[in-house]
Amino acid sequence: MWSSDDGAPRMYFIPFPTPGHALPMSDLARLFASRGADATLVLTHANAARLGGPVARAAASGLRIRVHALRLPAEAAGLRGGHESADDLPTREDAGPFAVAVDLLAPLFADLLRRHPADAVVFDGVLPWAATAAPELGIPRYAFTGTGCFALSVQRSLLLHTPQDRVASPTEPFLVPGLPDAVRLTRSRLAEATLPGADSREFMNRMFDIERATAGWVVNSFAGLEERYMEHYERDTGKPVFAVGPVCLVNGDGDDVLERGRGGETGAAAEAARVLGWLDTKPARSVVYVCFGSLTRFPREQVAELGMGLADSGANFVWVIGDKNAPPLPDVEAAARGRGLLVRGWAPQVAVLRHAAVGAFVTHCGWGAVTEAASAGVPVVAWPVFAEQFYNEALVVGVAGTGVSAGAERGYVWGGEELGGVVVGREKVAERVRAAMADEALRRRAGEMGELARRAVEVGGSSYKAAGALLDDVLRRRSTTRGLTRGGGAS
Repeated sequence: MWSSDDGAPRMYFIPFPTPGHALPMSDLARLFASRGADATLVLTHANAARLGGPVARAAASGLRIRVHALRLPAEAAGLRGGHESADDLPTREDAGPFAVAVDLLAPLFADLLRRHPADAVVFDGVLPWAATAAPELGIPRYAFTGTGCFALSVQRSLLLHTPQDRVASPTEPFLVPGLPDAVRLTRSRLAEATLPGADSREFMNRMFDIERATAGWVVNSFAGLEERYMEHYERDTGKPVFAVGPVCLVNGDGDDVLERGRGGETGAAAEAARVLGWLDTKPARSVVYVCFGSLTRFPREQVAELGMGLADSGANFVWVIGDKNAPPLPDVEAAARGRGLLVRGWAPQVAVLRHAAVGAFVTHCGWGAVTEAASAGVPVVAWPVFAEQFYNEALVVGVAGTGVSAGAERGYVWGGEELGGVVVGREKVAERVRAAMADEALRRRAGEMGELARRAVEVGGSSYKAAGALLDDVLRRRSTTRGLTRGGGAS
């Protein structure tokens, strides 16, 4: 199960336990297995149940890939209820104990490495302990960034140059220095403004710790989307960038894409069939798909404004309401008059975006959503909520030109959304959706981006070559290590 006597590089892939991180890491592990690596995806038990189906099918097809499940030390961290994924937490007050429990995975992962050594570890950039576990083994570590090089470059510039400290108000625009483009932000649209207790010095220390630990950056992106920022980040950090995305394209049109993220859950297949069947009844490019990821929890008044704005837009829509505890919305359903399908919890997002009926995507601009929209050639209505999502909006709207802004001038503080009120009202929601659906130039640019994404992952494409370059780097480092071992060390 663990041996690779034929010389295949043995690689571990370990994400932070939440869908926005675990899903692309699962795709990434299957991508490298398809290129000849012996891949082990390290997940909590809950995420292993969700994501195990595509991995099992890949293994059954002959690829060397498996899931190794670790039990989250929840009770030791004071977390009750057996919750092993961030999106499954019953309240935001549980986020602190959950983070402690995730840190307690460190010795379990180190023990795994010692029992079954590898040639490389691809670790989630928010798990710094994965970069240093079992250091005596000398295993090279590659940071999976979880976002793109544009956002990484913006964040690095903000931390090093602090232009946000030289403006008079949270809404005064400032120029982010040192970037290939003129990028302007406001303090109200920064990651630190939307994360509770965020401290810029802590951000900076973590950034430099990871830069020192990593042998390179593994990025779910592609040259057609942000090539200049890949080059910029590589120069800035002095570490190579391996842009191997969009990794969602590893999923074909079968079960892998239909159950992506919810495999094994009761009712997932039926829900996928319901959503796609509804789309089959709609004309081409007539539906706006709306989803804000697995962690966004809008206050009730914002949910109502969003719903009525969608109804007022006149467009058909599929709206995924991630908060299973959100109240019923009979007014929205009545106003939509059959034009809207409300989905609670989960939908097969990649399959939906690929559907011919979908003409735009209202999204929080999490990086997974951005790359999935790009790969499908679907225009974006960008509505960032917290963390680096405003930086991703700046890329999509201001640089790539494949989206329009929903008009959110500020985000919500994660965990304190109920205090945030309404950020985008129903009139603006309706207007921005109508504008995006009617913009032929926007649709054309998004379609061209989708073609670039597909070409990137084909044999000879930029992402295909980057995956090969990473495997070559792993094998080169392994050869050097073995040579030193046989020779008794460098002279």
